[in-house]
Amino acid sequence: MKKYKDFVCVGFALMLSTTDCMANGNVKIHVSQLGYTPNSDKKAMVVPEGRVDSFYLCDAASGKVCYSGKLSPRKYWDLSGEDLQWADFSSFDKAGEYYISVGGNKSYNFSISSKAYDDLTLWAHKTFYLWRCGVDCTEEFSNFHGQSYAHKAGHPDVNVIVHPSAESAGRKAGMSVQSPGGWYDAGDYGKYTINSAIALESMLMGAEVYSKFYKNFDMEIPESTNNTPDVLDEAMYNLKWMLTMIDTVDGCVAHKVTTKGFVSMVLPAKTNAQRYMIGKSTATNYGFAAIMAKASRLYKNNPDYPDFSEKAMRYAKQAYEWAEKNPGIIFHNPDSIWTGSYTARFPEQFRFWANVELYLATKEDKYVDLTAIDTFDYDVPTWQLPASLALMSLITGVDNGTVKGALKKKTESHFSKLATLLYDRMEKSVGCFPLHKFEWGSNGSMSNAGSILLLQYRHTGDKKYLKAAQDITTYLIGRNATGYCFVTGYGKKSPMFIHDRRSTGDGIAVPVPGLLAGGPTLDAIRDCDTYVYNYDHPKSEYPTREYSARAYNDEICSYSTNEVAINWSAPFVMLLAGINEAMMNAK
Repeated sequence: MKKYKDFVCVGFALMLSTTDCMANGNVKIHVSQLGYTPNSDKKAMVVPEGRVDSFYLCDAASGKVCYSGKLSPRKYWDLSGEDLQWADFSSFDKAGEYYISVGGNKSYNFSISSKAYDDLTLWAHKTFYLWRCGVDCTEEFSNFHGQSYAHKAGHPDVNVIVHPSAESAGRKAGMSVQSPGGWYDAGDYGKYTINSAIALESMLMGAEVYSKFYKNFDMEIPESTNNTPDVLDEAMYNLKWMLTMIDTVDGCVAHKVTTKGFVSMVLPAKTNAQRYMIGKSTATNYGFAAIMAKASRLYKNNPDYPDFSEKAMRYAKQAYEWAEKNPGIIFHNPDSIWTGSYTARFPEQFRFWANVELYLATKEDKYVDLTAIDTFDYDVPTWQLPASLALMSLITGVDNGTVKGALKKKTESHFSKLATLLYDRMEKSVGCFPLHKFEWGSNGSMSNAGSILLLQYRHTGDKKYLKAAQDITTYLIGRNATGYCFVTGYGKKSPMFIHDRRSTGDGIAVPVPGLLAGGPTLDAIRDCDTYVYNYDHPKSEYPTREYSARAYNDEICSYSTNEVAINWSAPFVMLLAGINEAMMNAK
């Protein structure tokens, strides 16, 4: 690999013709469209046509070559159906604006800068403010680069009817209850207890582990003037709603608050269908117990929320006891209910998670189960399978000295195996891919994988895990087989027709910014075939129905690849917080 002396960009006349940095062929070059940080791994994915051996890093303004190197050997990636090569310019760290040239083809321009992800990090967090239910999102806090995404409140949820499926000791079917606040779950207007708990676990874990970054991080939200880190203020908005879901008479936690079916693609204030409190399950109660125990610990002695910690712990224990007395209850949508089911079929994973968080919060040995920790096949967590979230929480407990003895040894062993599994997959994959497959919500899973690798870096100090997490970050913002930056409002090629009611209903061309699209998957490839389509732009098709790495459709009808969800965005913000704190520590 050739490096030009002191990274000074030199003119073409010295080594090649000017056409070598001009786009005139069919080689595809996928880069991080928001750029790279100076000390990170810096790679571009190249899909060659014909024989290409070299790449050039060119100054965006002048076209002069700043760095050149050999491409990696050409290899076939079975998940994309393409031959791939890699351009690695990790050793180049001079700040500036650049592009990659291969065989006369040119990538998008990108930056190398310590501030490359600053604005992205802000709006990936702020999008949770725009997800708030029951409150006006005002101009002051909703202005993105001159475009307002303010909207009026919808769904005050002060007259929610208890569905028969949610009946409990203190809440009878047909009665009216109040359940205001919280975040909308995804591209719809439902509020779901299980998924809220999953999303909050990532957000609160990030707040705890990356407290140095969050200490002075201004999210520009209404609560920014108080003394609590903004990320904890935003989380509190959803935690307060979750407290309304428990029946304090018997401890039963309701599963969701939604309408009977999904509403039209309009803004929140334009919907007025009756909303219901629906369902119950063992996993819902364990998930509620887990996140309330964690929140009780993190908000303890917080003067901005003086009564919350005690109440959260009391309700966590009550919810846990209900689940212990009611094992094996699995929620399925009742007849006449068609909103998201979030059917959790593995309540034992939720029980493990609840035990971990209750132990970390109370230090009571009765919550330690040294047998349960050995019973799971740990991989990237999902909302159905949260055992790895519990393991992530345990490794943070090891690092802060809470988890000791036999539990410490088991935690370190299992977490090391998990991080190694993800790292080895990336090393062996032609496409540098850490997952076992492109599943529904693959971008959320990628974010979780990056978060796991960062925790292992924090635990061991081994920079290979940091570099792997950096690679995952660049995947999400353009360095992938689709060529998309998967975050709305960012990059040269990003989702424009996201499956999100606010983004469709507001009449603004660019979707609500900072949202992470679900990402490629073949899991429901026929979604657009059956979706009732009545929008004002031509309907696009999937680029492939065979190769999962490219099976992404930037289309409203593609709810399987192009929807958004709090449980995908939450690990994404945790990943960004970790990347930012790693940069802070490197200075």
